[in-house]
Amino acid sequence: MVITASLQTANCAQNLGKATQNILENAFYIAKQKLELSRKAYKKLIKEWGWEGEDKKYLQVAKTFKKFSPSDLAEIEPNTLFLLSNQSKKYAFVIEQILDMGRITQQKVRELIKQQRKPKPFKPEKLSIWKIAKDGKRYCQVPPIHDQGAGVALQRMMDEEGLTAQQIIAEALELRQAMKEGRLNVNVEYQNQATEEIQESHLEVVEMNEFIENQSQQTIYEDISDEPTFEIYNSQAKEDYAVFSDSIIINPGIQETVEFLSSELFTVIENINVFGGNQIQQIKQLVADTINLCNEQPVSQQWNILAEITRRDTEVLELVVKCSGEEHAEWIFNLPQLLADAALENPEELEWVNKRLRSQAMLLISTR
Repeated sequence: MVITASLQTANCAQNLGKATQNILENAFYIAKQKLELSRKAYKKLIKEWGWEGEDKKYLQVAKTFKKFSPSDLAEIEPNTLFLLSNQSKKYAFVIEQILDMGRITQQKVRELIKQQRKPKPFKPEKLSIWKIAKDGKRYCQVPPIHDQGAGVALQRMMDEEGLTAQQIIAEALELRQAMKEGRLNVNVEYQNQATEEIQESHLEVVEMNEFIENQSQQTIYEDISDEPTFEIYNSQAKEDYAVFSDSIIINPGIQETVEFLSSELFTVIENINVFGGNQIQQIKQLVADTINLCNEQPVSQQWNILAEITRRDTEVLELVVKCSGEEHAEWIFNLPQLLADAALENPEELEWVNKRLRSQAMLLISTR
């Protein structure tokens, strides 16, 4: 079928213009009848036309464009006419601008409408953990957690306690709710302080590993410790070591290794102020061997092995922590938990470690 353009189709814009004029003329006529006739007579007229309820939009057109003549708006297509009248308050500025136009065209009016429209405010999507299963039941799904520390702690609890991640998270939520409701007495100020100390400790480990590589032999000793000088022998630590050693049972198969590592670490402490840069890697390897040996033991024995190797000497323990390297970051992160577990049986274990590690362990103990 061949479609031919009739004269009426070719003059579409002109015909639409006539339609706009007709709409305006009829709108003005209806408005005039409403003004001149009584209410009863006006309703009767509208009913005779079959326009009950339809007259309102034409009355709105008449009200909006009362300052124009139908011919003024002849180039406006009908839909635009009704758009402006239906939202006359929103487009009041557009209508005022049209009054000052010499020739009112569809294109000019559309441009004014675009300028007047305000972009819709961005509403961030509300996060939800709820999903719908195939059977129609609702379940919650926690998004990926990128906090490595949280992931390590969660995995350790799963391995040690034989619980699922869901069970542990449920318990954590119950604990948090109890704290919010005042059913759990936790010193918030102390908790915040301990959290800051954990973060500072992690930063110190990272910075120390970078810093120690570039130091001269005169400053190596100062950077490994927190104090400007050290005494070579720690008499109090030796007394503690003598007291606690009898209560710890170590597998005879690793006793020799424990004694060797302990001797080497104390040699480092005693001679570190004369070590050069070429000994740094040897120190790191010694620390790595120490951590690896601890890590090979059951979790319940790891702190005891570390205590034996360090002979409960604070300086040696700090050397192990600060020269541990990124490959042992997870084990260092769990060190407060190892201390907390050990301190439940032997509270004296808290006395020989530094303040930061003690605070972290005590925080873990207080939340049990």
